[in-house]
Amino acid sequence: MKIYTRNGEIAYDETFHKGINIIRGNNSSGKSTITHFMFYVLGGAFNDWVKEAKKCSYVIAEIEINKAPLTLKREINLNKYGKGNKTEGLFIFWGTLEEAEKETEGWQKFNFNTTDNKKSFSNVLFENLDLPIVKGENNITFHQILRLLYLDQDSPTNSLYYYEEFDTTLTRETVADLLLGVYKQELYDKKQRKVEADKELDETKREIKVIKRFIQNPYDLIPSSLNQRITEKEKEIYQIESDIIELKNQEKKVRFTQKTQLDFEKLNTEAIAQRQKVKKLEQQIKNFSYEIEDTDYFIEALKNKLKALNKSILTRDLLGNFPIQNCPECLSPIEPIENENICKLCKTDIDDSFGITQARKIEQEIDFQIRESKNLISIKKRQLLELQAELESNKLELFHIQQKVNSSINDVKTIRQEKLDQLYVDKGFIEGEIIQLRTLFENAEMYQSLIKLQSDLEQEIEALDFSIKKISAEQEKLKLDIKDIIEKEGVYLLNNDLKRQEDFYQAKEFHIDFRNNMAYISDKDAKYSASSSFYLKISARFSIFLASLSIERMRYPRFIFCDNMEDKGIEKIRAENFQKILVEEAEKFDSEDYQMIYTTSFIPEELNIDKYTVGEFYTEQNASLKNV
Repeated sequence: MKIYTRNGEIAYDETFHKGINIIRGNNSSGKSTITHFMFYVLGGAFNDWVKEAKKCSYVIAEIEINKAPLTLKREINLNKYGKGNKTEGLFIFWGTLEEAEKETEGWQKFNFNTTDNKKSFSNVLFENLDLPIVKGENNITFHQILRLLYLDQDSPTNSLYYYEEFDTTLTRETVADLLLGVYKQELYDKKQRKVEADKELDETKREIKVIKRFIQNPYDLIPSSLNQRITEKEKEIYQIESDIIELKNQEKKVRFTQKTQLDFEKLNTEAIAQRQKVKKLEQQIKNFSYEIEDTDYFIEALKNKLKALNKSILTRDLLGNFPIQNCPECLSPIEPIENENICKLCKTDIDDSFGITQARKIEQEIDFQIRESKNLISIKKRQLLELQAELESNKLELFHIQQKVNSSINDVKTIRQEKLDQLYVDKGFIEGEIIQLRTLFENAEMYQSLIKLQSDLEQEIEALDFSIKKISAEQEKLKLDIKDIIEKEGVYLLNNDLKRQEDFYQAKEFHIDFRNNMAYISDKDAKYSASSSFYLKISARFSIFLASLSIERMRYPRFIFCDNMEDKGIEKIRAENFQKILVEEAEKFDSEDYQMIYTTSFIPEELNIDKYTVGEFYTEQNASLKNV
């Protein structure tokens, strides 16, 4: 992790190692500030900077996610009151920090919040960590994940999570379920779909309500009824036209005037225009159908590509350590090479992480294309529905115009009589009624389509509710099994405390209540000294971390960082004892599989070695941040 001042100088530059990392120093030497920068660069919502940190412009850190190196960069921007921006965006580079600082291109900026067209940096981190993007009352951001990875000094001792003013039980419980590994992707997908289906159902009901408000006669919402009424009206017009022709024939004078010819040509022009309109609508519907089908195929192809990409990452990981004993060309034995980072065949350097990193980057691009394509399909389907309703209405209008054209061929102008004039008036009135019925028919077609859509959505939501309840019950059982292992780790840390609190060293049980943001032994209301309350809290947090090292299905990122092992007045010998038993317990696991970072002013002598420590021993005169 590197921190730069506003003058472009380096304020902090340290390389951390896998396993245990101890930052040590006196009080007021800047240890907490380093953990604040860690929290911030990983996506934490933090803005309460000390004066030295305010002189810094940005922090940049290289992290490893599923064997792929990523570099994160976040700027420190202050407002006129000297407060930082909690929701500052995050720059991501797919590669190492060394590569990132050499290249100006390749960086991508992601904002704190998700929009319809742009992912947030939380989305990117979740996807690369293979975590489902969960939605509780609010979106679960990566800041919420960090609340169980970071132990700070400012949060109240009785708060299990990093303290947040506007916190909810649902958010805490959702984060816990996610990190414990009990939150299933299937449940997430079904809950997401239910949210979408509920929204679609509300919109559909609203449209139905609007149509019913303007059309109160229920028969005017049945297309078959309206079609029958239009047909009856057209029969009436046909009868009137027959009567008109009969009256004209009775005059025994036939004069095919220029006016008649002009009327016929006008009607015929209308018919041609209407036929072209119908034809255009039919072509549009075909085009929309083809586009939807093509997009469906495209999405399926992208999903298959995404699956193949994930398989290639797994295959690369599996075959990367497969030993080659003989040359594939001449079959001669290959001489062993001590350096594992050099190819046995061509003797060039190997960077296993590069392929995985590139695959992760491509994965993000494919996922974005899938999201965009799904949005496009949704829009196209709604437009298709509207076009189909419009087509039916225009077909009826075309039929009526064609009837008038056919009638005008037989209709010849004669001397007008009073009866003939009345027939024309009646005909015009009925034609007006047909226009109104045709408009009602178009609305009725839309209404019936919406009614069917409402029924389909209600059935889907009912099925989703059933599945969600079933999976949730299975999830609760799985959570109890994981909690048992966490509680065993907690009992071990409490039992090995110094003889300061009888409840601790005699503890036979230990409970973590994520929903209510607390840890307790047997009595939720038990009160302890400030130092013992602090010991109980860090035991709870580290027990979750230690359990994750032995439970593969947990999604906890095998990473924890803690500010100050001797908070709330805990005595030196007790703080040192906790560090020893914690390190001893952590070292039962392969250090390549986890990273623990903590700060302390009281480091045990046996831990004050290069294997465990990072940086110098900081003092007020030699603080952690330089050049500020």
